[in-house]
Amino acid sequence: MPVPGDTATAAYLTYAPRPRMFREPWQRYAWAAVPLLSLTAFTFLPFLVAWRRGIMRTPVVGAYLLGSAVMWTVAVIKPDRNLWITAFAWTLIITATVHILLLDPIKRQAK
Repeated sequence: MPVPGDTATAAYLTYAPRPRMFREPWQRYAWAAVPLLSLTAFTFLPFLVAWRRGIMRTPVVGAYLLGSAVMWTVAVIKPDRNLWITAFAWTLIITATVHILLLDPIKRQAK
């Protein structure tokens, strides 16, 4: 039976800050540049880091891993120009960049 002053049983009631993806404001833009600079091949990296930090759920990371795997496969196979591949690549780049920018809320300055 728990003792009223026992802190171990009431640990879930204490305040714990949300884990943050970006410790500094400039990191948001540095991570968002990854999909743009890697041309989608390494798009999964920021999401893998977010998953390890407990910010992102596994299905989301899996979706970006799958998208990057498709782009790696396309790079190896080098098919003829295909509108679907181009559209997929641009969609992945834009979606990932916006998603990274929205991972953590921007800190509001209290005046």
